[in-house]
Amino acid sequence: MQDSGYVGRKLVAAGRHGWVASRAYVGSRGAPANLQELARHDCVVFASASGRAVWRLTGPSGTAEEVQVSGRFSGNTAQVLRKATLEGLGIALLPPNLTRADLQSGRLVTALPGYQREGHALHVLCASRRHLPRAVSAFIDMVADRLGTAEPATRPG
Repeated sequence: MQDSGYVGRKLVAAGRHGWVASRAYVGSRGAPANLQELARHDCVVFASASGRAVWRLTGPSGTAEEVQVSGRFSGNTAQVLRKATLEGLGIALLPPNLTRADLQSGRLVTALPGYQREGHALHVLCASRRHLPRAVSAFIDMVADRLGTAEPATRPG
């Protein structure tokens, strides 16, 4: 949107999603040693009609690999998947901003650290800062604060 004239603000930087599991899950089922073993574990996945997911990842050698996974639980938001993972229902592929505190506290552990998936950045676009209602501006600031970002609004170009 280089020529749009919109004012943009990045709320979340593109990060690398990583594999996480609870200590209880790893204690009872073990941690997968490689991507092929992951297919034999319970995974916490986004809901689909089949209950399965295909995860495309960058492996330790930098090449793209994929694995088909399934599990006992699926959900439709990353927060629900995080909670299910904390409860020991399986291994999940989640964004770093959602799991950072859980990893630091030890509630979650990293599984398959050599495999990652690139995440997507999140931006908010507004037609202009001049006529932006205070409530909208306050909401954007609150979201940026909760997500740990502090980038100012910028005009593309």
